[in-house]
Amino acid sequence: MFRTKTQTSLQRVLLSSFMNVLLIAMCLFMVFAISVLFRRIQSSTQSLLNRSMTIAWQEYNRFFEQEKTFLTTLAAMQETRSCLHSPDGGSDVVQAMQAETEHDFWLIVDRNGEVLATNLADREHLPAPLQEFSRDVMKNGTALGRSEVFPLSEMAAFPQNLRRKALVKVRDDGKQKAGYFPYVLVQLAGAPISDETGGTVGCLVTGRILNNDTSIARAYSNLVPNSFLSIGVEGIRIAANIRGAHQTDFVGMKQPDELVNTVKSGRRYVGTSQIEPNDIHLATTEPIPISGGRVTGALSVGIPSNGVTTIKRDTFITMLIALMICFSISMTAASFISRKISHPIACLSRLADEISDNESITERHINHLINCEASNIKEIDHLQSCFKNMTITLFEKCKENEAYMEELEQDRIKLHLLTEELQEANTRLEKRVEERTKDLERAVRELKTLNHLKTQFLANVSHELRTPLHSIIGFSEMLYDELYGELNPMQKDYIAIVLNSARHLLQIISDILDISCIESDKITLYKEEVAMEDLIKSVVTIMRPQAEEKGLSLITKTAGGLPRIYLDPSRIKQVLSNLLSNSIKFTPKGGMITIEAFQQGDEIGVAVSDTGIGIKEEHQKNVFNEFYQCEDPYRRRFEGVGLGLPLSKKLVELHHGRIEMESTYGAGTKITFFLPLLREPYEKERKQDNDA
Repeated sequence: MFRTKTQTSLQRVLLSSFMNVLLIAMCLFMVFAISVLFRRIQSSTQSLLNRSMTIAWQEYNRFFEQEKTFLTTLAAMQETRSCLHSPDGGSDVVQAMQAETEHDFWLIVDRNGEVLATNLADREHLPAPLQEFSRDVMKNGTALGRSEVFPLSEMAAFPQNLRRKALVKVRDDGKQKAGYFPYVLVQLAGAPISDETGGTVGCLVTGRILNNDTSIARAYSNLVPNSFLSIGVEGIRIAANIRGAHQTDFVGMKQPDELVNTVKSGRRYVGTSQIEPNDIHLATTEPIPISGGRVTGALSVGIPSNGVTTIKRDTFITMLIALMICFSISMTAASFISRKISHPIACLSRLADEISDNESITERHINHLINCEASNIKEIDHLQSCFKNMTITLFEKCKENEAYMEELEQDRIKLHLLTEELQEANTRLEKRVEERTKDLERAVRELKTLNHLKTQFLANVSHELRTPLHSIIGFSEMLYDELYGELNPMQKDYIAIVLNSARHLLQIISDILDISCIESDKITLYKEEVAMEDLIKSVVTIMRPQAEEKGLSLITKTAGGLPRIYLDPSRIKQVLSNLLSNSIKFTPKGGMITIEAFQQGDEIGVAVSDTGIGIKEEHQKNVFNEFYQCEDPYRRRFEGVGLGLPLSKKLVELHHGRIEMESTYGAGTKITFFLPLLREPYEKERKQDNDA
C-alpha cells in the first residue's frame, strides 16, 4: 500500500511562512527592545541614587562648614581671647554662642582643657570623645569638624531637653528587644583660639545631636522630591523621614543585615531595603566615619521601587499591545499578498487538473486560459504565458493529429520545433540562474564593503575619542596632584575614580583601534632581533607591582641559551601584558603566576599559567572571539570588554605564530604562544612590501 501524502495549498504555505517569519522577528525585537529599555531604566535609577547620595552628603556636611566658619570668625575676635583670662570678659562671646541656633551645645575651653563656659549642665563630666575632640582642635591649630558617637551613659552632663532628644526607642521586631538605643551620634565642630603670638590658648566647640533629628532629612527631601533619607548607628535608624503605606515613623527600627555588614566593612551598599511587607525601596548607603577611622554610622538614601516597577510594567504592556496591533495588520497584509500570489497559480492548477481528467484539450480550456487574470509578478506571469502557449500548442497538435494522421512526418518536425522551444526555455532558465548568481556575488562584495566601512568607522571613532580622553586624563592628573588647589579626601577619591575610569576607557579604545587596524591591514610591524628573556623581564618589571598589590606570586622561568628572535618588541610586549593582566585579574589572593620561555623545534614558546578561577569548557572555544565575556553580563565581577585575548591572537598571527590555551575550571589557565625562529617568512614579507 502507498502512504497518502499530506498536502496543503500554496496560499496556506505562504501565509504560514509569513506568519512564522513575522512572529520570530517581532519576538526578537520585543526581547531586544525590552532588554534595552529595562537596562536604561536601571541605569537611570542608579544615576538618581548616586546624585541623591551626593546631595545627602552636602546636607550632612553643611553643619561642619557653617559652624567652622562661625567659630573661626568668633575665635579671631579680641573679646574671645579676653574671655580666657577674665571670666567676665566674654559675655558677648557667650551670647553669640547661645544665639546661634544651628548647634545644640557649645563649650569654651582653655589650653588646660578646663571648660570656661558652656550650656551643658555639668562641665566636669563631659563625654570622653568630646574632651578628645577639644584636644585635637588645639593640637592641630585649625578648625575641625567630624562625627562622633557618645555612649548614652555619658550624656549625664547634658541638659534634660538634650537628653530627651538623644533617646531613641528601639522597636521590638523579634530579634532586637525593645529599649533605648545606648549610643548617640553627634556632629562636632571646633576652632582654636590663638593669642597675639600665634600660639593656641584655647578653643571653641559646638555640636549637634543627630538622634531624632530630621533637619538633614527634610532639607534633603526638599531638594530630591519622592526620596527619603535615614541615618543609622550600629544597624539602628536614629533619624529618618521615611514614609510607608501603614507607618510614618521608622526611627528605632533595625536596618537590613546585608546593609549593616557592608557599611561596617567600609564599603558602599547598593540594593533594596524592605520598609514594609509590600513596600520595597531602592537604596544606597555609605559609611559615616568617626575618629580613629572607625565606622559605626551609615547615611542612606532611597526611593520607592513601585515607580520603577510601574514604568517597566507599562512599558511591557504598551509594547505588547503595539506588537499585537502590528502583527494583526501585518497578517492582514500577508493574507492579501499570499492570496494575490497564489490565485493565478491555483487557477492554473485547477485547469491542469481538468485537462488531465478530460485527457484532451478543448476550446473551452483555451478560452479559460485567455480569460484568466494576469499576475503582476514577473515569474508567475511568465509561467502563465508559457502554460497558455503550451496548451494552445497542444490543442493545435491534437487537432492536427486527428485531421492529418497521415502526415506523421510533419508532426515529427513540429515536435522537433517544440523541443527546440523547450531547449530555448531551458537556456533562458540557465541564463536567469547565472544572473541570480551574479547578483549573489555582487551582494557578497557589498557585504565585504560594508564590513570594511564598519572597521574604518570603528578606527575613526576610536581615534577621535582618544584626544578628549587624553585631555580628561591630563586635567584629572593635575587636579589629583592638587596643582590648582587643595582637595578634601572625598574630592581626591572621586578624582582618582575619574582618572582610573578614563585610563581604563583609553585602554579599551586603544584595543579597539588596534583590532580595527589589523582587520583593515593598516598596522605596521617594526621588527628587530631581540632576546626573549629581555622582553619578558621588562614586562614582568612593570606588572610585578600589580601582582604584589593583590598578594600574588610572579615567577619567571626561561631556558638558558635561547636564540635571539626577529619580531616587533612593542607588539609582543603588548601580548605579554594582556596575558599577565588577565592572570592577575582572575587569580585570587595568594595565587601564583608563572611565565615560562622555551625553544620547541624552530619556534620560541612563551607560556603564561596561573592558579586562578579557570574557564568553563563551554566558553573555551569562544574566548578568542572579540567582545566575548565568560560571565553573565548582569552579574559580572571582573571589568573588561573581551578584547585582550582576541587582540593578542591577531598580533601573534601577524608574526606568523600561533596561540594555544589550556584551562581547567577552578584550577587555573595556561596560555602559550609560539613564534617562528626562521627569518624566511619575514624576508618574504619584507620583499612583498618593497615590491608594493
